[in-house]
Amino acid sequence: MALMEEQHNNTVPLVSICITTYNHEKYIEECLNSIFLQKFGGLYEIIICNDNSSDHTEAIVQKIMSEHPKGNTIRYFKNVPNLGYVKNTLFSFSKASGKYIAILDGDDSWINDSKLQQQYDFLEANPDFSSVGTDSKVIYEDLPLPSHSFSKHAGQVLTRDHLTDLKICQTSTIFFRKEILREDFPTDIISADRCLYLLAGCFGKLKVLPEQMATYRQFSSSISKNVTYEVMKKDFAIIPFIKKHNPEYSTLKLKTYFYYTLMSYSTVISKSNFYRAGIGYFFYNVLSKFSLNPLKLYSAMKWSRHTIKQKYEIKKQNHSFV
Repeated sequence: MALMEEQHNNTVPLVSICITTYNHEKYIEECLNSIFLQKFGGLYEIIICNDNSSDHTEAIVQKIMSEHPKGNTIRYFKNVPNLGYVKNTLFSFSKASGKYIAILDGDDSWINDSKLQQQYDFLEANPDFSSVGTDSKVIYEDLPLPSHSFSKHAGQVLTRDHLTDLKICQTSTIFFRKEILREDFPTDIISADRCLYLLAGCFGKLKVLPEQMATYRQFSSSISKNVTYEVMKKDFAIIPFIKKHNPEYSTLKLKTYFYYTLMSYSTVISKSNFYRAGIGYFFYNVLSKFSLNPLKLYSAMKWSRHTIKQKYEIKKQNHSFV
């Protein structure tokens, strides 16, 4: 792997802003300008890891580095050949020298100029929290759909018992203590964000600030929209990793969560594999909510069955079955 790195000043920053980018020539300048507009009282560094883009992303970044007054805050790396999203994300973390890491994807941007300061102040004041996110604004770049809020947990405090819920906060809003990272973070997975949230829960609570502080661009051709059943199965490797670093996580909840994602997010799937994922989800979800109260048990079974049926109909409508 060949790497290109630009020099930066020798002052140790408080925050490392890690950006992974691939063919983001249309968005990378807006992304970086949203950082430069931040009203942050400390020092930060911007780590850009370009995964061998074939467009003009590199030229745009280098122009900003040489011409923008804050261009010297950027440390630039190019992977040749490319690493893939998860490994590139972990590579960006490995280059971070700050006490805290903030993530920003190269096609997203921050829309609140006090984001970094609010998140930094929160973790400095709350040592029992490992991370803090925010709500974000979902923008459909190539689909005729209205923008909307992302998080279903805006304003909430989440413990590990809640981190298997859906839509916690979008990746480009997360801000966490660098010390939570572990060298055995799995690389043969697809969901680095899900793994990171669960890992954060191993070492503290997570706060989701209520305001929308980032944009999240959705594309019809994105990886998350075109993932196969076989690829999604790789995320089950996250479970032993998380249990290793915090055995108090509920295995039943973790399995329920990943069977749900396998059933829901696989856009290329056979009916037999869908039923396998659905049965796994039903079994572990009912077990995780098991109660001797017949009404509560019936409710858990009814809701699980309803969810499977709903996901089946969505797959059918989207022509996902092969």
